[in-house]
Amino acid sequence: MSRHSIIHHTGDDSFLCVACGQGVGPARTGTRNRNHCPYCLASLHVDLKPGDRRSGCRGLMEAIGVYVQPKGEWSIIHRCTSCGVLKMNRIGPDDCERALLALAARPLTRLPFPLEALTAGADR
Repeated sequence: MSRHSIIHHTGDDSFLCVACGQGVGPARTGTRNRNHCPYCLASLHVDLKPGDRRSGCRGLMEAIGVYVQPKGEWSIIHRCTSCGVLKMNRIGPDDCERALLALAARPLTRLPFPLEALTAGADR
């Protein structure tokens, strides 16, 4: 096989998540390529295009937020801890709902101003 060959995976691969250590099985219905851990939502920077596994970076992709698409479908925003690239991945049918809600609520737990600032001067 030449170094320019394209390897397409079917998404049937099982793996151990490098972030949380959980065993992850093949993707269930609703997705062709498993692209993140359904438990902690972390990923690896392995693709240049979805499913091609051609990225040389291989850095940990941390879940940093969610994006709600116009038709209501959620996607996870990942940032590579090695090279900084941002990618969006659709949520999977077996993703942990608690982890998704915690990710969506994260901005409310890390306000850029003191919470007291919202009530200061409310009597005016």
